[in-house]
Amino acid sequence: SSAGSQKSLGDYCKDSSVDAIALAFLYQFPNTKLDFSSNCRSTFPGSDLLHCPDIAADIKYCQSQGKAVLLSMGGAAGAYGFGSDSEAQTYANTVWDMFLGGSGSQRPFDDAVLDGIDLDIEGGSTAGYAAYVAQLRSHFEASSDKSYYITGAPQCPFPDAMLGSTLNSAWFDMVFVQFYNNFCGLDAYPQGFNYEQWDAWAKSQSANKNVKLYIGAPGSQSAAGRGYVDASKINSIVSDIRGKYSSFGGVMTWDASQAFDSSSWGQSVSSGLKSGGAQKRAMDPYSGKLISTRAANVTAGALHARLELIESTALEADSADTFAFLVRIQSVGQPIQRGWEMRIPLSAGIAVAEASAQSHHIKVHEDMLVVADGGSSDRSMAVAFWVAGRHAGNEFGLPDPARIMLFA
Repeated sequence: SSAGSQKSLGDYCKDSSVDAIALAFLYQFPNTKLDFSSNCRSTFPGSDLLHCPDIAADIKYCQSQGKAVLLSMGGAAGAYGFGSDSEAQTYANTVWDMFLGGSGSQRPFDDAVLDGIDLDIEGGSTAGYAAYVAQLRSHFEASSDKSYYITGAPQCPFPDAMLGSTLNSAWFDMVFVQFYNNFCGLDAYPQGFNYEQWDAWAKSQSANKNVKLYIGAPGSQSAAGRGYVDASKINSIVSDIRGKYSSFGGVMTWDASQAFDSSSWGQSVSSGLKSGGAQKRAMDPYSGKLISTRAANVTAGALHARLELIESTALEADSADTFAFLVRIQSVGQPIQRGWEMRIPLSAGIAVAEASAQSHHIKVHEDMLVVADGGSSDRSMAVAFWVAGRHAGNEFGLPDPARIMLFA
């Protein structure tokens, strides 16, 4: 906590604007040392290794809310780095056993299993990180229990001095570019802001051509030396960037204690991100009629999906208060395991009479339409289903896909 007044991990996960949290930091390695500020002070007997049962319980709670929890390695202060590829590979095995799907004798979060590892490498040697990522991924691929993720947090000057070569050769799912404390930060937008360079890297040099880029932003004036912009400014920047670049994944903030405790900055930025899905009119090629459509990208932890809602003319309306629409959903980039669930908020006055999703479970619960994976969808999550019913009011409006909640 840079603010020195952080809440618990579980408290931040109660906030619907949060999709993923990186626990900072594993600040010393390969001789493992952790620092989670006031959230964990206890250690294993006879050891200086932190033992954090309260954080363990919070990790499980966060994951039950559809949020990903990562462990961030490195940071601006600390003693870390590898002397060789073999040392990095050995430490990857240690991290797997201590924090992920392995079975180490001392696990700081007990039986809680993190969703992945974030590399925030700001000092030391550049050696070994590609080998480290590759070794972790070998464990990921051998495990069928869940999806795991590798993320990175480079500085915005391109290429990053510490992670540049690793970003080119290792598979990253998400990259949180720190657009602060540098000449290319958010405060230099538009002329000096270099998102375009990072987009070009993502599409031409990255090992994962579907990698998602996040705009890293300070959560308050005091969170960084420079680069802070207010919520209205960053929402304007985000609107510009996501309209131009398909690599855009969202916004990362340093850190939660500043973005969410001292002001409404975090909530305002999240609201801006999730306010997409404006209703549009288009010609239905089959009926020749004008129909309404809405679309948005949504995030659940590290999962990115594209949702489209399309007014249907296939079912003949027997009165003005009848509606029908089609929902299409497709994962973007990283495939997912089975067991996802989607919740569509229904407006007041909406009564669903029919909902059909072949081989999937669908029901109405507490003013939400709930669709759950029935075990037959492929890992691209390609699903389409019908919804029909009646509405009270003069005109039916399609639900906003940006407000749809996705759990995976």
